[in-house]
Amino acid sequence: MSKPKFPPGNPMPKTFTAIVPLSLKAASETYQFSPAVRIGDQILISGIVGVDAEGRLPPDFRSQAENVFTTLEAILNEAGATLDDVASLNSYHVGDIHSQLRELVDIKAKRIQAPYPIWTGVGVTQLGVPGALLEISAVVVARD
Repeated sequence: MSKPKFPPGNPMPKTFTAIVPLSLKAASETYQFSPAVRIGDQILISGIVGVDAEGRLPPDFRSQAENVFTTLEAILNEAGATLDDVASLNSYHVGDIHSQLRELVDIKAKRIQAPYPIWTGVGVTQLGVPGALLEISAVVVARD
């Protein structure tokens, strides 16, 4: 079977909807990515590092982790979801993963209630943003 042909300038429509909160619009355009996409009832969240609202990266893990969850909540708010809708978390850690995991558990406990999402924590040597100690991505199941 041959593939259907689309006229130039009229590509096949995307099967997902991009979710770009205003606070992430500049980064989204600069780095050519969507902070999240929605496919049916799933919302896939791109990796989030711990920069604050002004784009500054604090030097300590706890502040970066708090910023990651603040950004995640902003993305979810834009998508019409909450942290209660998170089904899966992946966290990537630079540094002492064991102490970081303990801190992350403490931070998550204040924001995510049972039943808990699945979670994978992985130690890595570096992340795409110099100085970043944590990056989190997520999968969310929308309620609407």
